[in-house]
Amino acid sequence: MTSSFAVSKHNDGAGVIRLAVRGEIDDGASDALAQIIGNAAGQPGVRVLVIDLERVPFLAAAGIRALLEGRAVALHHGLAYQVVNARGVVHGVLATTGLLSLFHTTVRHVPAHR
Repeated sequence: MTSSFAVSKHNDGAGVIRLAVRGEIDDGASDALAQIIGNAAGQPGVRVLVIDLERVPFLAAAGIRALLEGRAVALHHGLAYQVVNARGVVHGVLATTGLLSLFHTTVRHVPAHR
């Protein structure tokens, strides 16, 4: 059984948009994620795009592609791009593929309830 995929957008102020992703980023969700990231990157006033993977238990190769496409779109728009809060298997996938530093991936301490 897969977990439901969803993305919520948060304006963290000062031009920072955080996309909080929930659920597995697999073949079925990857195109939607890439499109959501692209839409957020194209909004006026955005300076930093943060992809929060705190609630993502699984990241397939298609999910990596979506994150890379999102990074390319963000850079095209002149935005900073970060992937944060990758944990467990997701962190391992990003570490193994060498993408942690490319995504400026960090683990931020965020409140448990949002």
